This record gives sequence, structure tokens and C-alpha cells, in this order.
Amino acid sequence: MSLWYAQDYLDHYQMSLEVKESLFMGKSEFQEIMVIETYLYGKALLLDGIVQTTEKDEFMYHEMLVHPAMVTCLSPSKVLIVGGGDGGASREVLKHPVDKVVLVDIDQQVIEICQKFFPQLGKWDDSRLEVIIGDAATFLTTTQDTFDVIIMDSTDPLPAHVAEPLFTQDFFDLAYERLTPGGVLVSQMEPPFFQPERIAELWKRLKNFPLVHLYWGLVPTYPGGVWNYVVASKKNDPTLPRKKLPFTTRYYSDSIHRAAFVLPPFLQVLVEKANR
Repeated sequence: MSLWYAQDYLDHYQMSLEVKESLFMGKSEFQEIMVIETYLYGKALLLDGIVQTTEKDEFMYHEMLVHPAMVTCLSPSKVLIVGGGDGGASREVLKHPVDKVVLVDIDQQVIEICQKFFPQLGKWDDSRLEVIIGDAATFLTTTQDTFDVIIMDSTDPLPAHVAEPLFTQDFFDLAYERLTPGGVLVSQMEPPFFQPERIAELWKRLKNFPLVHLYWGLVPTYPGGVWNYVVASKKNDPTLPRKKLPFTTRYYSDSIHRAAFVLPPFLQVLVEKANR
């Protein structure tokens, strides 16, 4: 008899993966943590029963979350990552010639589990990386530092979930204040087809930014296989890459960057309504 993992992220929708082995099951102060070995995607990290990342397709998500913002800001030297306890976002940021990366994640156990089961995801020994265990909203309230890029790599903003306070108007206002004059914020922003109303709600909370754009990319293990991101810039147009990457990538490219901002009509209508 085979063992299957079924994810009930949305009503009336289920994604299933056949499990080769269960590697870890536990509960931190904030959430349930699981690591499973799957036949199709290798190891997968689950938080509260929802797939966060897998060995096989993590590069799709992390490259598209990080690089569009990093090339919008011409010379980013200091970057803040909100969440990102698996290490994938900081790994991609550290490929750039930055001076400092601050990663703020509320759950130390997630970081420890990922260092053990997903060592290839992070660059935890890079001297430019500072890891802070704590609440990102509190950090932004108390820090005097400013950042060229803020990357939101938290879990999904589900009601009464640990990440919900990170998607409020107050949080985005704090983020705006802690960005440098040419600063850029980027965040993952839910599946476009299943939850367009949530995208519209979050979009309106970025009203302080003069330039806000939605873009998309493929992530097979996320609901629907297509994922949205939003990039908000104080100064530079994020829809066109402003420089070439000095390293190779597996998903992101100049052409993909441009194409990602071309929205299907149903999404374009959603954005236009949110802008009214």
C-alpha cells in the first residue's frame, strides 16, 4: 500500500504526492513542521500541512522572487529578507555583490530543520548573512537601518496564521519607511487563478509606492502551478531588467523577466480594478 500526502490548501481542490519516506514530524512554538521524501520532487518541506519548498522546483520560486527586485535596484548593498527560513532566498541574494543580508524569521526550528535536511538551499556560512530570530514587524519598528531591497519570503497570509501580520497596511507602511530612496520591495502573492480577491486586497496596501507591478512564474508544487509576485519600487521601473546577472540561473533570464510582467487579460483587469 502506497503512502500519499494530500494538501487541502483550497476548498474543493487537492494536490497529492506519493511519499517515499517521512523524514521529520514535529511542532514548533508557531507551526507544524514536516519533511517528507517524495518520488517526484525529492525532499519537501511542509508547514502546517502546506508545501513550502521542494528539492526539484525550489529554484523556480526563489529565482523569480529574488532577481527581478535585485536587478531593479541597480547597486543594492543591504537587503532584508522577511521569513526565508529555508535559506533559498538568501542563497540567491548572496549571488549578487551585496554587502549585507539580514534574514528575520520567527521560527528558529524551521531554520534548523532546513539546515539539516536541505543543506543545498542555504549559504548559512556566508559572512555577509545575519540571521535574526524574531518577529519582522517588531524588527522594522525598532531598527534604525535602511535597506535597498526588502524581500518577503514568508508563509502564506492565511487568516489567524503566523504570517498574517506581515501583510497588513501597517507592515507595508513600515517597510516603505525602511527602504532607501531608490528601494524596492518584493513579495510572493498567492495563486492568481484561485484567489484573485486576496491579490486585490494586498495590492491596495502598497498604495505608498509610486510603482507597483504584478508578475508571475511557474512553481509546479504550488496550487495551480502558477504563482504571483508583486514588486513595488520607489523609483525605478521594475518591468525591465536594468542589468545582466553575473552568474548563471536555471529559470530566471532577461527574457523571462520581461515576459513575467505580461499579464493575461483576467489578471490585468484585476490590477486595473485594484488601482481605482
